[in-house]
Amino acid sequence: MTDDSHPSATSSYRWVILALAWLVYFAFGLILASIPPLVNVIAADLGLTYSEMGVILGSVILMYIPLAVPAGIGIDRFGQKKAIALGLLLVSISAILRSFVFSFETLFLVVFLFGFGGPTISVGLAKVVASSFKGKERGLASGIYMTGAVVGSASALALSNSIILPLVGTWRNVFSFYGIIGFLVAFAWILLARESTSGPEQSNIILSMRKMLRSLLGHKHVWIVAIIGSSSFLVFYGFGNWLPTLLEEKGMSPVDAGLFASIPTWLGLLGSGIIPGVTKAGQRRPIIVALLLIEGISMYIVGITSGSFLLASLIVFGIVSGAIMPLMLVVMMDLPSVGAEYTGIASGLFFSIGGSMGFIGPILVGYLTDLTSSFIPALILLAIVVEAMIVLTLFLKEN
Repeated sequence: MTDDSHPSATSSYRWVILALAWLVYFAFGLILASIPPLVNVIAADLGLTYSEMGVILGSVILMYIPLAVPAGIGIDRFGQKKAIALGLLLVSISAILRSFVFSFETLFLVVFLFGFGGPTISVGLAKVVASSFKGKERGLASGIYMTGAVVGSASALALSNSIILPLVGTWRNVFSFYGIIGFLVAFAWILLARESTSGPEQSNIILSMRKMLRSLLGHKHVWIVAIIGSSSFLVFYGFGNWLPTLLEEKGMSPVDAGLFASIPTWLGLLGSGIIPGVTKAGQRRPIIVALLLIEGISMYIVGITSGSFLLASLIVFGIVSGAIMPLMLVVMMDLPSVGAEYTGIASGLFFSIGGSMGFIGPILVGYLTDLTSSFIPALILLAIVVEAMIVLTLFLKEN
C-alpha cells in the first residue's frame, strides 16, 4: 500500500485531501446557515411563528443525536470517502427540496433530511484529519478544515439577502442555488478524494462495535470533552441562527442584519484557524476556561448594546466562539484513550451530545422570545449554560 493510493500523515497528498475537506465543509456550512438570514421572509410566506421557526432551525441537527455515533463506527470500519460523499449529496438534496415547501410540516421534513447527511460529514472529516495528520500539524489541520464551515456559513449570512436573493429572485431559488453548489463540491470529492489511513494501526482495529463503544464510554474525560463541546452547538444553533432576526428586531434592515450577523462567523476564522494550532497538548485547559468566560459575556452584550459596542462584542464573540469547537475536537483526538484509530467513534459521541444541544437551542430561543417578546431572557440562559462549562473544564485532564 503506497502513499499514492492512501494518503498518510507523511504523504504530501494529505494537503490535497485537506483542501477537499475544506470545500466539503464550505458547502455544508453554506447550506446549514441558509435559513437564518431568511427567517422573517420564510415565516411571513408560510405563516409561521418564531416557536415554529425555532423547531425548523433545530431540526437541521436533530438526527445527529441518534446517527453520529453509528456514523463514527461505520466510518472507522468502512472508510470515509463514500460516507462523506453520501452525506454531502443528502445535504444538497435537502437544500433543493426546500424550494418546494408549502407548510411548516413540509419545511420541517426537508430540513430534517439534512440531519441524515450532516453526521457523516462532521464525523468523517474529523476522521480524515486525524488519519492524515499527526502532532502539531493535526491541530493546524483541524483549524483549517473547520474554517470551511465558517466561510460557508458567513457567506450565507452575508450574501443571501444582499446578493443571492436579488440575483435569483425568490427565497426558494436561494436554496436551489446553494444545493447546486453542494452537488458540484460532492462531485469534486468523489473525483479527487482518496481514502485516508493513520498507518499500520488502522488495519489492526479488530474490536467489535460493542467493545469499542464500551471502551470509550467508560472514559470520563471523553464525556467531559463532549459535554463542554456541546455548548458550542448550543451557542451556534441557539444564538447564531437567531442573530440575524435579533438584529432585525434592533431596527436593522435584512441586508444589514445579515452582514452584521456574518461578522462573528468571519472573525471565527481567526479563532478556528489559529488557536487550536498554537495551543499545546496538556496545556489547553486555561485557554478553554478563558474562551468560555469571554464567549458567555460577549453573547449577552450583543443583546443589550448597539452601535460601536455591538460591533465590538460581535467581533470578540466571533473570535472566541470560533475557536472552542475545533479546540475541543483536537483535545478529543489527543486523549490517550482515543487517538487517530478511535477518532471516528469518539467524534460521533461528540457530535451526538452536541446535536441534542443544537436541537434544543433554537427551539428554546424561539419559545422564550415568543413568550417574553424579547431575546434577552434567552440570551441570559444561553450565557449561564456556557459559563457553567467552566466548572466542568476544571475537571478535565488531557493526558
